[in-house]
Amino acid sequence: MDALGRLALTYGFCVGSAVVPALNAEAYLLALGSLADGPLLWLHALAAAVGQMTGKMLFYAIGRGALSLPRLRRKTTARGRWAARIERWQDWARRHAWGPAAVSLLSASVGLPPFALWSALAGTLRMQWWSFLLCGLAGRYARFAVVLAAPGLARWLLGS
Repeated sequence: MDALGRLALTYGFCVGSAVVPALNAEAYLLALGSLADGPLLWLHALAAAVGQMTGKMLFYAIGRGALSLPRLRRKTTARGRWAARIERWQDWARRHAWGPAAVSLLSASVGLPPFALWSALAGTLRMQWWSFLLCGLAGRYARFAVVLAAPGLARWLLGS
């Protein structure tokens, strides 16, 4: 498989891993980083980040209500204390314009709060899609670049 094909595979796997929890992007990228090194790894980090954000935008769209999924919406409509929690998050987001962007960057890079959950919540909070996309892309790129670089760094530190 040529370099472009491997990049396309990384993108596709990461789209899948964004929506299917059983697919682990970090494990895939760690294996990729241990098998190869060089400048193409940074392109793989970009392909992985773009792939993940392609999938996470689906969660964002669901949270925003842009996708009409009546069965899913019926089951996930917030009631009781969950409705109160979402209301508190919405109040917080209105008071702190920078807050949702900061949480998106943090969640995308370190996984706290879990990025899939935050992706849907960002849509529910009516965060601007481009802000969510850019912050998520930056955080995912940083996370994936570190994962891809880890095997090479370990080899360098161990002197092999």
